[in-house]
Amino acid sequence: MQPAGSDRDGTAKNRPFIRLGVLLLMNATRQTSTNPASILMLLSNAYEPDARVRQEALALVRMGCRVRILAWDRDLKHPPLEVMEGIEVERVFLPSVHGRGTMQLFFYAWLYLKLIWRGWRNQWDAIHCHDLDTLPAGFLLGKVKRKPVIFDAHESFTDMIAGSVHPAVRRTLYLLENFLIRRVDLLITVGEKIRRFFEGRGAKRAVVVGNWKRLEEYTRSEAQIAAIRQRLSIPPSALTIVCITHLLKDRKLEEFLDAVDECPDVYALIGGNGVMEDFVREKAAKNPRIVYVGFVRGKDIPEYTCAGDVVYYGCDPENPNTRFSAPNKLYEALAAGRPLITGDFGEIADTVRRASCGIVLPEYSTAEIRKAIEAMRSVSAREAMAANAGRFGREAMNWQKGEEILYQEYARLIAAPLKQNSYGAVGVA
Repeated sequence: MQPAGSDRDGTAKNRPFIRLGVLLLMNATRQTSTNPASILMLLSNAYEPDARVRQEALALVRMGCRVRILAWDRDLKHPPLEVMEGIEVERVFLPSVHGRGTMQLFFYAWLYLKLIWRGWRNQWDAIHCHDLDTLPAGFLLGKVKRKPVIFDAHESFTDMIAGSVHPAVRRTLYLLENFLIRRVDLLITVGEKIRRFFEGRGAKRAVVVGNWKRLEEYTRSEAQIAAIRQRLSIPPSALTIVCITHLLKDRKLEEFLDAVDECPDVYALIGGNGVMEDFVREKAAKNPRIVYVGFVRGKDIPEYTCAGDVVYYGCDPENPNTRFSAPNKLYEALAAGRPLITGDFGEIADTVRRASCGIVLPEYSTAEIRKAIEAMRSVSAREAMAANAGRFGREAMNWQKGEEILYQEYARLIAAPLKQNSYGAVGVA
């Protein structure tokens, strides 16, 4: 409980004035261009910001669109209205927690009423729904207002919730998704495997916009890399493997760090937080070659990735959602030109094989990870894989490509004019 006169009370008292100021700023923003395209996004988190949503929203802003996000704030801790980097964020307050399982359906029903009401009051040219849990509300709004509906499938949602809801609920959601994907105007997803999966279920137009990275953010000079390593007390020539992730039990951290223990002169650079944090801290306290840097903010991930020689990605291959796995670690490694060590599943394994940019483990055992690390000790082999990673990142999987695809698809769907994006895509001027 907050004491009287606290900042929280002051914020509450001044909320009407804050809201008025943000509304005036939003109004000024929308008047800076003549009849800009207006995009409404629906999101089931509070946008703190969500990395993928931010990247797509900023791309649309650069095209001259007005982007407004209706975001579900379950913790009631963010401003109700906010402009972040030119993106208008309106938060929907509905207290809840993650992990409610089947009971969460009742909260979603109330959330949909709030989203529909707020979406109905706004004028927009297209509605962009992030993940299946926002699609029913967005689909209804789009059809009633006769505007294009975009479904942005970040993952296979029904696979992701396997084991956390009643099987009947999962089957019902799968059937609902089948119904909706046949009727949306565009389906965007994160990888080729999952795109084919949705097409096989009836999606009439599906495109891939991966969680690709901006190459310029992952560019560091040798001097900069040396300075980062010096700050972290990592020798300049030591083989360093980077693992920045959620520190969860399914990330195969025990096997990885045990393998590092057995490889003299090899360093592990670990970042993140989660239930395995105490374990990682204990390992780092015992072994100076395990460098734990705590939680890493998104803007700092490129720096740590470039400071390493190899990127490690661990995940439980028994999780149904891994069959489509196209994680951020893959695209961070490609953008930085670093080889990968990963498991044999999903888009990530296919890409590593296709680009010859790393090692696919037959299993996540300490012995197999140690073999992969030993193979990475070969400077010539490692440099060849790194060159392949960088080449594939430049040619096939980077945010320039993603922004061009968004430009082409939105230019097809909406009548309002779009600006040429930052990469000079050809389209409506």
